[in-house]
Amino acid sequence: MLGSIHFVRAYSFWRAALVVLVLVPVLCAQGASDLSSAVVVRDAGDPVIAKAATMLVEEIQARSGSRLATATTAREGQPSIIMGVLDRWPGASPSLPAGVAAPSEEEGYALWTSASGGGPRVYIVGHDPRGVVFGVGRLLRAMEMRSGSVTLDAATRVASAPRDRIRGHQLGYRKANNTWDAWTVRQFDQYIRDLIVFGANAIELIPDTAGNESDPLMKMSPTEMNAQLCKIIKSYGMDVWTWHALNGDMADAEAAKRELETSRKVFQQLPELDAVFVPGGDPGDTKPVDLMPFLEKLAANLEQVHPGAELWLSTQGFEDEDSDYFFNFLATEKPKWLTGVIFGPWAKTTLSEIRERTPMQYRVRSYPDITHTLRCQYPVPHWDRAFAFTLGREPVNPRPIAQAHMHSLELPYSEGFVSYSDGTNDDVNKIIWTACGWDPNAKIEDTLREYGRYFMGPDYADDVAAGLLALETNWKGPLKDNATVDQTLAHWQAIEKRADKALLGNWRFQQGLLRAYYDAYIKARLTQDADAEAKAYAELARASEVGVAPAIEAARKALALYKDKPAAPELRARIEELGGQLFDSIGMQLHVKKYGASGAERGAVLEGLDNALNDAQWLEEQFKAVLATPGEADQKAKLAAIVNWEQPVPGAIYNDLGNAQKEPNLVYQKTWEEDPGFVFSPQDEFMRAIGVAQDPGQLEPTEAAAAEKKPTPRLSWMDQAQTLFRADLLMHFDGLDPAKTYTLRAVYHGRFRSTMTLTADEQYEVHGPVKASDPPEVVEFPIPAEATKDGVLDLRWKKIEGRGPQVAEVWLVPNP
Repeated sequence: MLGSIHFVRAYSFWRAALVVLVLVPVLCAQGASDLSSAVVVRDAGDPVIAKAATMLVEEIQARSGSRLATATTAREGQPSIIMGVLDRWPGASPSLPAGVAAPSEEEGYALWTSASGGGPRVYIVGHDPRGVVFGVGRLLRAMEMRSGSVTLDAATRVASAPRDRIRGHQLGYRKANNTWDAWTVRQFDQYIRDLIVFGANAIELIPDTAGNESDPLMKMSPTEMNAQLCKIIKSYGMDVWTWHALNGDMADAEAAKRELETSRKVFQQLPELDAVFVPGGDPGDTKPVDLMPFLEKLAANLEQVHPGAELWLSTQGFEDEDSDYFFNFLATEKPKWLTGVIFGPWAKTTLSEIRERTPMQYRVRSYPDITHTLRCQYPVPHWDRAFAFTLGREPVNPRPIAQAHMHSLELPYSEGFVSYSDGTNDDVNKIIWTACGWDPNAKIEDTLREYGRYFMGPDYADDVAAGLLALETNWKGPLKDNATVDQTLAHWQAIEKRADKALLGNWRFQQGLLRAYYDAYIKARLTQDADAEAKAYAELARASEVGVAPAIEAARKALALYKDKPAAPELRARIEELGGQLFDSIGMQLHVKKYGASGAERGAVLEGLDNALNDAQWLEEQFKAVLATPGEADQKAKLAAIVNWEQPVPGAIYNDLGNAQKEPNLVYQKTWEEDPGFVFSPQDEFMRAIGVAQDPGQLEPTEAAAAEKKPTPRLSWMDQAQTLFRADLLMHFDGLDPAKTYTLRAVYHGRFRSTMTLTADEQYEVHGPVKASDPPEVVEFPIPAEATKDGVLDLRWKKIEGRGPQVAEVWLVPNP
């Protein structure tokens, strides 16, 4: 469904690069300036510019082994990299070359090379100290750095300024994330620097509150680490944000008093603070009528501790009446203590609506969830259930094309973003958002080449870029028939084969490699499991010939066909090995017991390697029930119902909703390109997979109940079509027999346990309020004859209670 220019261009690049591993040096020696012995010249009086110089020297040394000297004035005949702002330039102000304008916008810079002064010189002129930092970042991304060699294209001429005013990412030192709780101060410093090199100007912390306890992996308490992070962020001249969820309902006077005391303590614990983000929901339980007076007091606290710091509020979780009150409050009361409004997950108003309804005196930014793949703001569209049930919610998830598209949709309405992130699994997505925030017209493949060149070396730039695009393509279409998965693995293995020791130990490379192996392994498992299940059903279909018990015994043998010869053991072994290497290199926690992940849903993809990919467990329970049934005739009838599950009678129309390959009658009100957050259209929803180790304390109440010992569900019940927020769930059937009447069979199941009504053709009630069942069960409703007499049927499920309609299976069955 991705038909955008971004996709066509990047996909073409990936296909070309995947056919042959092409190594194209970014710079040719003939037109390159040798900077391996250059002196870094910078303004002695500005600490941020001094930090930029330090960053340049250290990053060059890390990649080339050459440590450049620093100075405050340039010498004649000495190769130099000179940086500063024009009004405090270290020495005589430079003459800008033709076609390069002095930076006039905040954070902008000009970067060029010159042969004047007797040796190659590189000039970085910033509009302000931040502009110098970002100019240095651009230089680092442009240079080719090898052992003993540092070169730059001698024709380099760049003048640039950012489009988005806010370009940030959340780095929460807390137990719930998948990597950072194991980090040292030095590792955080490096990662913050990496983001700045690509243009980030803000970092959002998660403070030490009741929900942010320490864990055994932490090197220090969250309070101590956040204080260190504030100093690091400010040393680069960037903004410090904090995400500040409220504990309890602020309508309760005692809860409000406790929260004000807690918030003051949290603000005091942070030595630097520029902005506070209070989520209106997720979490948050206070209605705006009580929330706004409380926030006025919170803002006063903030001003006392950090004068000038901003207060922002998201509309997450607001119902329509809450939004009406909130936007009317802004329009009529015009609170000066509020800086802006944030669009984030579970907001029932779109970003465009927020901007339209928010008075222009208030700024608007987004809080995009770039870290999750399902049960989230921007789920992977039409994802194969085998991936959903194994990789889960928080795997390594480079989605460069999708992320660039999602950013492009925000441009008209937002002045920037601070992403929702829970670890390093979304590292590529952070870079894509940052690069697009600087230049929305940046080519995805160029950004990915820079990513590969800067983080993994010039010899791997094109191959890494192609490999990351290929990983995104792996997730498109049915996995069982996806030849791309095998090509992607071969591509990454080819890089692995020629990789040096440094690359093999590079955590970013390890992440890409892990995903390539994992995707291929799950495909191999799915192929086996699907084959075993197909053979089992074929045996069951012979029950009328051989008898019920022999058919079941043959089916059991078919399901156990691959028990002693599991799929691709060499792939699984490499996945396990890479899991250990990622824990060793960056503390990434891919398993709960082995590596201390806070839960299977928190990036612990090794937990999902054995999750069920067929209905063997469900079938075994059915076999026992069939054999316990008195009378062979009844046994055969029950077994026939299992075999003919999808086609109970000739002419029945079946939809396994939530399974992208089996929902032909589902109606999409908008395309993914128009609605990637599925605000106005349905999405495939996945419950936690069969086999995942579950901690009831991490589950929603309905899921905690489901985690108790209950019958094993069919896989078709573990995913559903659902709509949220603004949309009803719609299905359309045509080609029906006008002379027949029909019965609707359905399985209403899902984690929200929604109560729904169903209407046919916008006028005939099929049923009134019905609550989704747990455990799942098949329900039946007659379709009014008037609704199908024209051969066409339209169905509409409407939410009465819950987050939205969820339907797992639907049959439209012709009556005899």
